[in-house]
Amino acid sequence: MSEYKYDEEGGQFYTFVLTFLLLILVPLTYTTVLSSKRDRNQSWFDVKGQKVKAIKNLRKRSLTNPQVSARVLFILVGWSAVAYLSQKIANAATNSTHPVYDPFTILGIKTSATEKEIKKHYKKLSVKFHPDKIELVANQTKEWAESQFIELTKAYKSLTDETIRKNFELYGHPDGRQEMSMGIALPTWIIEGQNNVWVLGVYGILFGLGLPYLVAKWWYGSRSRTKDGIINGTAQSFFKNLREDTPVGRLVAMIAIAEEFDAPAYDKRGKLPYEEDFVALRGELSALLAEYDPRWWLIDDGDFKSQSIRRSLTLLYAYFLRLESKNKKLNTEIYRIGLKATQLLNGTLSISLAHNWLNETLEIMHTVQCLVQAVPLIEPRPVQELMQLPHLTIARAQALVSGSKLGGLGIQGFWNMPDEQRRKILAVGGAGGAGVGGKEYEEMVKVAGEWPRVELVDAYFKVVGERLVTTGAIVQFVIKVCLSPLRTNRKMMTNGVSPDSAAASLNSDSDVRPGTEDDDDTKLDALIGRNEDKAKDGKQAIGYARAPYFLDERKPHWWVFLGDHKLDRVIVHPTRLTDIGPDRVRTYSIQFQAPPQAALYTFQAFVVSDSYLGSEASKPVKLRVDDPSALDGEDVEDDISDPDEDTLAGQMAAMRGERVKRRAEDDEDDDDSSATDDDVLEEESEDSSDESD
Repeated sequence: MSEYKYDEEGGQFYTFVLTFLLLILVPLTYTTVLSSKRDRNQSWFDVKGQKVKAIKNLRKRSLTNPQVSARVLFILVGWSAVAYLSQKIANAATNSTHPVYDPFTILGIKTSATEKEIKKHYKKLSVKFHPDKIELVANQTKEWAESQFIELTKAYKSLTDETIRKNFELYGHPDGRQEMSMGIALPTWIIEGQNNVWVLGVYGILFGLGLPYLVAKWWYGSRSRTKDGIINGTAQSFFKNLREDTPVGRLVAMIAIAEEFDAPAYDKRGKLPYEEDFVALRGELSALLAEYDPRWWLIDDGDFKSQSIRRSLTLLYAYFLRLESKNKKLNTEIYRIGLKATQLLNGTLSISLAHNWLNETLEIMHTVQCLVQAVPLIEPRPVQELMQLPHLTIARAQALVSGSKLGGLGIQGFWNMPDEQRRKILAVGGAGGAGVGGKEYEEMVKVAGEWPRVELVDAYFKVVGERLVTTGAIVQFVIKVCLSPLRTNRKMMTNGVSPDSAAASLNSDSDVRPGTEDDDDTKLDALIGRNEDKAKDGKQAIGYARAPYFLDERKPHWWVFLGDHKLDRVIVHPTRLTDIGPDRVRTYSIQFQAPPQAALYTFQAFVVSDSYLGSEASKPVKLRVDDPSALDGEDVEDDISDPDEDTLAGQMAAMRGERVKRRAEDDEDDDDSSATDDDVLEEESEDSSDESD
């Protein structure tokens, strides 16, 4: 019965583990380093790290809060394991009983040594290590000296003698083929009898407990949440309570009662931790809300069904109003609830889009903007826009709006306002610190100049290869946008449309343009269902958004969609667009099917930011849908020309009896040959006439 041989030295087993580990670590490390470089090399607009002091302290790395992601931790541990395994493999190779035969190492010479140098070195060694001349010391015998001399002689001959050198090149040893054994690359300690219990125990824990636990966790986790990552119970509550006319206040209340904010420990205890600080925050919040409409007032404590709802609603209002507590843990909860509420609002957005509610969709998008920028929902839109600028409190923003007509136009009006008027309203450098400081004012103006104002350059419809849009046709809605910062373009825009842009020119008939021959690339993309290349036209990388009160870094995106205000319906669902810049015009197209009835439809094109208030654009667009009979009688041009006759496609077409394109040289040669044949016929006819005469 044959016996299995195992890796007694461990070198082969460690090599296998090292190879498997490197297959995972190398691409993972490469993508991680590449993404970090991409983050560092962001484009014209990147304000990563510009957060309020409380969030900076929360995100600051320390021994107790290292802020290391699981991915980076795995990479660090993995490369440490690689270093350890490499050392083990090197030690195993040094102590191996089956070392690789290397005559250069045995002789102690360089691999680049010439034959002359090898012979000269061998002569010195033969004199020194000859058994008859060597002086033996302790623990050395004559047999050992003879074996050493034999090894030196073999190494020398493997490099100089042709026959022995051939054996070395073929079999890796001067004596020819050596005994070879195959085994299993597992260390012997795994299969030793005294370790069986431990090995089986590890297998049982990994595959009997660990693997089923991970699978069950993934399975039940995926079943308990929607694709937006929202608990099913919360999604059901949203679906039940969300209506097409749900006001903002009710929307915030729906977020507050989400199951994600349930804290059974709080409800059971009856009081929240740091209750005194929470009560103080709630009192400050109630006093501030008393100045507004009663519909925004907080519910009395006795009307709450649970402490969790009381806590989440209070923290949400505190986040919108930028209130802070003296308790650092309570501040952390305020910022975390703002981050979580943004994710929950995406769930309500999905429900609203499933019903195609236009006004409610716009309301939810606006609420997302307010969450990202932490501005109060209860203030007018110009005040909300202005509060995106640093050092602008609610009172200062209200003063700008009430003190100037331009202030009522938001950030655009603030930028175009005379500097003296701005300074006067904000009391720049005022006594007693009541106004805005000089450096604060400069920072405020700088941020306003870099504010990413979106501009709708053009928007139109087309059908590839057709001059009209017919019923049921696949329509391409093409939209062209760019960012127009105020420091480079101070012109006032209405709904994100510049007065001198193509989008500002009103077409009383239709916004349908013919799909002409100049967009062959669009035709090909549409035919094969590829829109990525076209979507990348004018792409300019953009960094993280300026959201100082938002806990995470957020890359800005813009929703692009079509709606109908008359019907309060979303016609084409939003797609998210990013990487827009001021130096290029970004072209993006959305496909949808034309209505089944021939008529003139008036829609509204929307470009709405998910991070900035006021960075949005809209424009009415008209889609004329004609009956397919309008295209009858038109000459249909075949855009695919006939293949050349000397190509494979041309030969195949000729075999099928189809038309092929002949080469120009052949045509000229044919003309010359036909003329020559005519001349020959004329000469023959003249000769025959002479003979008859």
